[in-house]
Amino acid sequence: MQLSADIARKVVEALSSPRTGLADPKLLRLLFQHDAAQQRLVVRWGMWAAVLSYMAYGVFDWFLFPDIADQLVFTRCAIGISFLAVIEFGVRRGASLAAMHLVAAAAIVVGAVGWLLLALETAHQQALSHFVVFGIVFVLGANLFFNFRFMLSAISSTIIAVVFVAATLHALQIGLTARIVIAALFVNCLVFSLYLSWRLGVERYWTFLEALQAKSQAHAAVKKGDELHRIAHTDPLTGLRNRRAITSAFAELHEECVQNGDELGVVLIDVDHFKRFNDRLGHQAGDDCLIRVAQTLEGAAEANESIVGRYGGEEFLVLRRVSGSDELRDLAQEFCRVVEELEIHHPDRGDGIDIVTISAGASQTLDGGATELQEVLQEADRALYISKFTGRSRVTVYDPQIIDADHSNESLAGLLAHAIEKQCISVVYQPIVQLGTGEVLGYEALMRLKGSNGRLVKPDVFIPVAEQNGAIVELGAWVFEQACADVARYKLTGIVAVNISAVQLKAPGFALRVAETLARHGLAPRQFALELSERGDILGQSQAAQTVEQLRNLGVQIWLDDFGTGYAGIDCLRRFELDIVKIDRSFLPERQRAQDVRMLEGMIQLLRSLGRTVLVEGVETEEQKALLEKLGVDLIQGFLIGRPQPVGEIVGTENSEVA
Repeated sequence: MQLSADIARKVVEALSSPRTGLADPKLLRLLFQHDAAQQRLVVRWGMWAAVLSYMAYGVFDWFLFPDIADQLVFTRCAIGISFLAVIEFGVRRGASLAAMHLVAAAAIVVGAVGWLLLALETAHQQALSHFVVFGIVFVLGANLFFNFRFMLSAISSTIIAVVFVAATLHALQIGLTARIVIAALFVNCLVFSLYLSWRLGVERYWTFLEALQAKSQAHAAVKKGDELHRIAHTDPLTGLRNRRAITSAFAELHEECVQNGDELGVVLIDVDHFKRFNDRLGHQAGDDCLIRVAQTLEGAAEANESIVGRYGGEEFLVLRRVSGSDELRDLAQEFCRVVEELEIHHPDRGDGIDIVTISAGASQTLDGGATELQEVLQEADRALYISKFTGRSRVTVYDPQIIDADHSNESLAGLLAHAIEKQCISVVYQPIVQLGTGEVLGYEALMRLKGSNGRLVKPDVFIPVAEQNGAIVELGAWVFEQACADVARYKLTGIVAVNISAVQLKAPGFALRVAETLARHGLAPRQFALELSERGDILGQSQAAQTVEQLRNLGVQIWLDDFGTGYAGIDCLRRFELDIVKIDRSFLPERQRAQDVRMLEGMIQLLRSLGRTVLVEGVETEEQKALLEKLGVDLIQGFLIGRPQPVGEIVGTENSEVA
């Protein structure tokens, strides 16, 4: 029972007053309401015990008053059974405890008085004078047996005592002394039992008050403990979990993941250029910004079954079970997207973006890899560094081959700006094969970039930066120019597919530039395919969509890359005449789980029903190849078929095959 503030106050006031004072009516009423159901059972079974005992005393009637024994026994049974019936009726009808107490009190009075008035008719007055003292049992029962309210006890016991005293003094045919002694015994018993009833009532009342106070204090202590726990585990500014709470959550989730064989993903989030935001707008605006970002992250976490907390400053941490790095990347990108949609104005970023964005680094617990939060956080932090280093507002999933490369002494943006003149950029070709015949349909031209230290920078790292700063326009044009030159010089057979971004499609005259390049090298447009990535926002840009139509009219094949990874795949299928659709490697299962196979099969059936040629990339095992043959895929690409190679090695391979 949770106490209201009013009841708690009354309890404190009552306990501070003398015990001899009057009881508070509200608290007294609460006392009798407390455990009312249990008390009703006590009355019920108490009545059964009392009635059975009352009727059992009829045995004495047969021995002591044989002249009217049958009447006395009948009276006992009639009274006992009648009141038992009333009590049982009340129980079944849900009578209140007060009503059942009233019935019980009436039963005691009627049972005592009814028997006495009939017993006075017996001729065995001497025996009656000895037996009448058992009337004391009724007085004690009214005062002590049923825990009546004191007033009910006093009235019922007084009625019984007065009737027995009057009958003893005026109707009992024995000596005066004996009558006075019996009457005095009844009076003394009445006073004594009333005092005990009052004392027991007072003790019950005070015990109840102390129990209420203890419950109130315990409730307050629990509430205080909960509040202290909340304060200790909650960030005071944002209301999210703090570092202590998120660390504890990681330990619990990791234990569950180990038991279930799952992976636990960790996403470390940092608000981009937050110091500039604070310095320009002030700390209050900075706090407001963090609160809005935190609320948005919390909503996204709930929608994605994740846990989010503030790890410190402008850093946030997200935890969730994941089934691989692709799912982890998608999760982190979702958090980046929802923060961008807030469109919080940032007046001083210095990179041409005028809204608040976040960068994210992600890692996960793997067999043989990091298992402690600090270890996973170190990996996520290094991935976050790459996200910030490569232009911010992006996601990097920890990969030792990428992140362990030393990018600390160079500016990637600067490298991209001079990549062509410094000959840091090159093109490699990866074969695309007809699955049924094994015939090479053509090659995909892939851009490669070397850092100043001679190490390759992965496309996942440098292409987003090139798109952001616009360098992709010239780099993409160079790759297409180089591909045309290689086809013309080395007489590459088949189709050469070149990736283009939405940024290139927006560039004025892009289709004209493609046509001019093809004409200069004397190549037919059908020898080339331009791959549009589903990840890019093509449909949302009218210029880009118009350019695609111009390229199509020129005769260049249009392929859709990364199908299934973005939001525009179905719309692209409806909007454009696509020659080939490439299903992203993330949908090609490694272990061929039934659910993954069904998803891949559904995508293939959808594309084939629309009349599209299907290419699946990322094929690395014979098992995957066999699965794709079974599913009726047209074309495949991947390390099993051939790794990306310079054009000279491609031509050498073709010549050796011909020889």
